[in-house]
This record gives sequence, C-alpha cells and structure tokens, in this order.
Amino acid sequence: MIISESLLRATITIAIIIGLAVFIALLLLFIIKTIIKKQADNSLITVIVRECRLPLIFVILLTSIYSSYLVLISSDDKLISPLNGTEVFAENIWQVGLIIFITTLLARVGDRSIYWYVVNISKKTATKLDDNLLPIIRRILPLAIYSIGFLVSVDNLGISVSPILAGLGIGGLAVALAVQPTLSNFFAGTFVVTDGGLRPGDFIELDDGNSGYVESVGWRSTKIRSIFNNLVIIPNSKMADSVVTNYYSPTPAMNVLVECGVSYESNLKNVERFVLEEATSLINDSPLSIKHVPPFFGFSNFGDSNIDFFVYIQAIDRLSTFTLKSELIKKIHERFDRENIDINYPVRKIITDPVNNSNDFLR
Repeated sequence: MIISESLLRATITIAIIIGLAVFIALLLLFIIKTIIKKQADNSLITVIVRECRLPLIFVILLTSIYSSYLVLISSDDKLISPLNGTEVFAENIWQVGLIIFITTLLARVGDRSIYWYVVNISKKTATKLDDNLLPIIRRILPLAIYSIGFLVSVDNLGISVSPILAGLGIGGLAVALAVQPTLSNFFAGTFVVTDGGLRPGDFIELDDGNSGYVESVGWRSTKIRSIFNNLVIIPNSKMADSVVTNYYSPTPAMNVLVECGVSYESNLKNVERFVLEEATSLINDSPLSIKHVPPFFGFSNFGDSNIDFFVYIQAIDRLSTFTLKSELIKKIHERFDRENIDINYPVRKIITDPVNNSNDFLR
C-alpha cells in the first residue's frame, strides 16, 4: 500500500503533536512534584496541586488526540475521506471530555479543600458553626458540581436540557412531598446549627418538660442526655418549634433561690443578719459558688402564719444549684434553731362569741 504525501505529512504532524503533549505532561508532573516538595505536607496548596495532577494530564492528552484527529481528516488521502465532515462531532466530543475532566477536578479540589479545613482549621476556631456546616456542604458540593457538569455536557451534544429540567422539577416535587418530614428536620436542623444557640455540653429544657445536657446537634435531630443518664433524641422540626431554655447561656452561672418565713414575733433585723451571715459563709466555703457575687436578701410578703423572705446566691452551673440550695437550707435552719427564731406551721386564729354561742346552744 502506497501512502500519499499528504497522509505522510499528517502522520509526521500527529507524531510531533503527541510527542509535544507527552513532553508538556512530563514537564507538568516535574513542576507539580517540585511544588509539593517545597510546600508542607498538610498545606492547602499541596492538597490542591496534588489533586490537579491527573485531570490536567488527561486534558493535555485529550487535546493532543483531538488536534491529531483534526490534522488527520484534513489530509487529502482517499483512506481518510470517509471521515470528512466529522469535525463538529469531534469538537463536541472534545468539549464533553473537557467538561468531564474540569467537573472532576472541581469536585475533587472542593472536597479535599473542605476536608483540609475541617481537619486543620475548624477545630481551632472559637465557633462550632463550621464544624457542623462544612461536613454537609462537603456532601452536597460534589453532587451539585457533577449535576451541573452533566447538564452542560448534554447541552453541548445538542440535546435540549429543558425537558430534563422539567422532569427533574416534577420529580423533585414528588420526592419533596414524599420526604417532607425528613426535609422539615433538615431545614430545621440548618436553623438550629447556624443559629449557634445550642452547643454540646449545654443544659437545656424544652417547654414540654424534656431537659438534659446537649450531646450533639445534627442535621436531623438533637441528642440530649437527661439527668437520669438516658439519651433523648429530639427531631429538629420539634426543636425549632419549641421554647428552649439554655441554662448555660450566656454563662453557666445560675442563681439559687431559697424562700422561707419567720413568725411575726421575730426580730426581722436579726433574721436578715443571720441569713446573710450563713449565706456568705456558704459562698466562702463551697467550691460550687460564685465568690464575687454577694448574697441578696429581702422580705417578700406578710403570710398567713409567717413573714416570708427570700435569699439569692449564685452557683457555678445548674447541677451545683441543687447542692447549694440543700446546704443553704440546712445552715439557715440550724442558725434559726440556735437563735430561737420560729418558723410557724400554718395556723388559723378562730374568734368566737361565747354569749351568742351559749344562747344558740340553749335553743
């Protein structure tokens, strides 16, 4: 078989193109290897450059193949004549290949960059928002990039994407209706996570009575550990609609309130002095109290049997309030007992008319 001169020239040109592409690919690998050596192993630049290696080499080789094909079909040889008129198809295939490689590159770089940030940066930040938000973005981002790349590729091949988008819209609506509770929890979880009002370790109480320490705040549910050491899983949709009291926000410190009453015969100045002395003593001695906050005392009401009073001290957290309240009640009771101050039982004074009562009896 005799090879025509045009085909020979095309073959030589193709060899040069492929050789040049291989040279550029090897040079690119050498440059990337040099950059990686100069950078730290855990740097973001190293991560991005490492992920760019294979996609960039595939783009170079694909471009060289496309260029070689164009050179081949441009020859006047009869063997190549059946391929005439396929330039547009080859260009579309080349563009689709570029879109696939670019999509893969963006997805891989985005995924690895987010992972690098979660491992190296997010744990050092003061806020927990990035710790909760970035993992879900890492899951959604590749799916979004591949979906966009697929639609662009289909459109590039001359296929209308409008019916596909319409079908996806109808299908998406059907799926949304089918998984409405899950989506409701997801978007409520987005609100709970981004709002920043709940953090692991906080003690919270819901308006339905559920209370406990926050174990984790997820995208579907929030897990709390009750005072009985049981794990309570609350859907985020319910969490978002509930009135939540966070006993650890803005600070874990909480007031301890003790209410009592003394008889009307008591010296109220002495009562105030005795209670403040015992409360101050407890604050100084207990590691569970806030030292710089003094006790606060006040009389609150003329009761049926006693003059009521209250006293406040502050504990370091909610759990400590129970111990401090118990200790303060014991100290006040012991001090009143030593000072002969009475705390009356509920009594009623009944006044009768002896004359009328005797007449009524005689009748």
